[in-house]
Formats: sequence, C-alpha cells, structure tokens
Amino acid sequence: MAASSKRDRAAETVPEIRTDPIQAHAPNDKRSRHGESRLEFAVDAEGRTFLASHFATYPHHLTRVFYLDRAAPQAATVYLQSLSGGLTQDDRVALRISTTGSAIAHVTTQAATKVHSMEHGFARQHVSLAAAARSHLEFLADPTICFPRSRLVAQTNLCVAAGASAIVGDSYMWHDPRGADSMAFDALTTETTIRRPDGRLLALDRSRLRSGSGLAGNPSLLGPYRALGTLFAVGRGCHDAAALAEVRAATADLPGVYAGVTHMPAEAGLWLRILATDGVALRNAMERAWRQCHLTMLGWACDKRRK
Repeated sequence: MAASSKRDRAAETVPEIRTDPIQAHAPNDKRSRHGESRLEFAVDAEGRTFLASHFATYPHHLTRVFYLDRAAPQAATVYLQSLSGGLTQDDRVALRISTTGSAIAHVTTQAATKVHSMEHGFARQHVSLAAAARSHLEFLADPTICFPRSRLVAQTNLCVAAGASAIVGDSYMWHDPRGADSMAFDALTTETTIRRPDGRLLALDRSRLRSGSGLAGNPSLLGPYRALGTLFAVGRGCHDAAALAEVRAATADLPGVYAGVTHMPAEAGLWLRILATDGVALRNAMERAWRQCHLTMLGWACDKRRK
C-alpha cells in the first residue's frame, strides 16, 4: 500500500520491542486508556479448576467460569469480554493469566478486537502467561483486526514449568472500509517469548510489518492472503515427529489456507504459522490446530467454544 510521507513518518515512530515495553514509551495523550486484568486458576479439593483470584479493569469484563468439555468436566473456560470498541490511540492494555497445581484452563475472547485509526502514537497490548506445576493453560484470542492508519505493538510472555503445558495462539487480519485491497494498517509489531521459570529462553518469535515495507501487494510474499495466525504448543506430548505429523494433517488441504508447522528448539513443543485469505479461513485453521494440539497434549477431545 502506497503511503504518504506524513503517514510513513508516523509509522516510523512505532518503537522496536524492548525487554519490558510496557514500562517504556508512556503516552502523552491524557485521553489514553490504561487497563490491567488478572486471572489466577487453581484446583479445589475435588480436582475442579476454578478462578482462585481475578481482577478486571476497563476495557475488560470477565464472564463466570464455564465447564464445557464433556470429556473433562473439571476443565474451566473463561470468556474475556471487551467493554470498549477496540484499541485506540495510546491505549495501554495488559492481561496476566496463571495456572497452578493440576488446573486446566482455557481463556478466549467473545469476538475480534479492532485496532482503530490513529492520528499519532500507537496502541500497546501486553499478555503475560504462566503455567506452573502440572497445570495446562490455553489462551486463544479471536483475531485482531487492524484498520487503516492503525499502529499496534503486541507482546506475549509465556512461562511454562517443566511439568506444565500451554497452547497460545494469536491472529491478525487487516480491513479497509473503503474496500481497498491492500495492507490497511501503518504498523504491526509482535513478539512472543517463551521461558522456563528460571528465566531460560526456549523460543522467541518476533515480527514487524508496516505499510511501504514491500510486503503489501507483493504476490511473492503474501499472494492472496489477508490474514495470519501463529500458534505455540509447549510441553507434554508435542516434542516427537508423530505430534508434528498430526497437527500438519489437521491443517492440510483447508481452502484458503497456507500453513506450516515445525518443532521449537530444545524440544519445547510445536510452532505453527498460518496464512489465510480471510477471517473465516483463518478461524477454521486456528481452531483445527488448537483442537489437535489439545488432543495430543491432554489425551481427550475438547468441545467447541461457541461465540
């Protein structure tokens, strides 16, 4: 997408991700919104996962805990809802989720998140996840939709204990209400870091896309694809060739989807990248990948999370 010099200069103001991006680059706009929400899952005396502690500020709202899996009625699901119309200029939003003991928790969103157009600055979203002991944590948000002139910095930090496991997915798509067939946003910077509790780095995935970078409209790089997703499956059962083949088969031959899966370093688990022609194809591929990873890791099939 061709960008004017003014817009290109604005895109350049989006910072590179640092060790702790939440502490840096405080917004100057007094209208900016700050919010941090926390969820802590534990297990009761009967082995059922419950919310041991929770705290939510604007723009988040938490539903009650649902028990949706017939194969494992002790597993908990929480829908994270948004009270806002999406992320706007200079927003700073943080989310922290943790699981302990033998808790099994799935956290998702009720719908896609919009990133609106911005005159200056950028929005920042930080997700911190921790799976301790023998627990299993899943965080799979619906796609983030980037509008024209939007700029987003998104960071996910995942800490997984040696006996624990986690499935984490994020996905993005871009939309121009004017109907332009191009990369609509100014800049999208993402980073996912996976570590052990002692700080040892297992994997790092970092990317930065911006208008005018040569990606937009280049058929050799994006072709017909207008949406992308990434999924990490860390921990139990995902380090061998059989697990990789099963996930690859689950995402093969899907219409409008180009997907690849590989092992992460140090036998940490699986890493999956998906390109899709639209949001429907992306959701289908991400759900199939999640369900197969879940089955491989826990040994039972999860039921559909209705939205």
